[in-house]
Amino acid sequence: MPESDFIFSKAVVTRFSHDLAGVISAISNSLSLLNELGGADQETLTLAEDNANTLMGRLRFFRAAFGNEGPLTDIAATQRIFEDYLASLENRAVHYKCVWQTDQELPIFIFRLILLTGVIGAESLPRGGQITVQAQAGSRRVLIMAEGKAAVLDPLVQSVLDKHDLTEISSPKVMPAIFLYNCLNEQNWQISLSCRDEKIIIELGEKR
Repeated sequence: MPESDFIFSKAVVTRFSHDLAGVISAISNSLSLLNELGGADQETLTLAEDNANTLMGRLRFFRAAFGNEGPLTDIAATQRIFEDYLASLENRAVHYKCVWQTDQELPIFIFRLILLTGVIGAESLPRGGQITVQAQAGSRRVLIMAEGKAAVLDPLVQSVLDKHDLTEISSPKVMPAIFLYNCLNEQNWQISLSCRDEKIIIELGEKR
């Protein structure tokens, strides 16, 4: 993807997210007011509020991961955005646990790498599981592990990340991988993958 196209795509996502966030927030506030006024039964209100929160959690994630860097101010904000996104994916059968082994003093560009790699890890866990994020200041390295039953990396995603094959760029499944690939190129970083024993290990670091 040419750099100009990459910058444009981030700006487009930022604009869409900004415009939609205001509407979703208004819906959520309206539901809260309706609840206070007793305008609907509690079960209906709870369902509507939960869905509004789910939508907002996903929108914040898409804005941070695929838009401009504005929301990613520190590791705490990154952690909150990612965990809220994972919560929006959960259901009765699928649950995620996050383990953060990170420092406070990390370069800002690493936060987006964590989100993009994290969502690839989450999508590799069809039954849920644990995602561990390791990033220490000064190490110039990020390690993300996704562990869970039936953990498997999508072949198209692996092709993009491992072989730099962009022939399947039209598939929605590979969008996070393509975005990650471009972000790594911007920083002159590389990626290595390992999949074994229901564990997927994705390591990011400077090119040697």
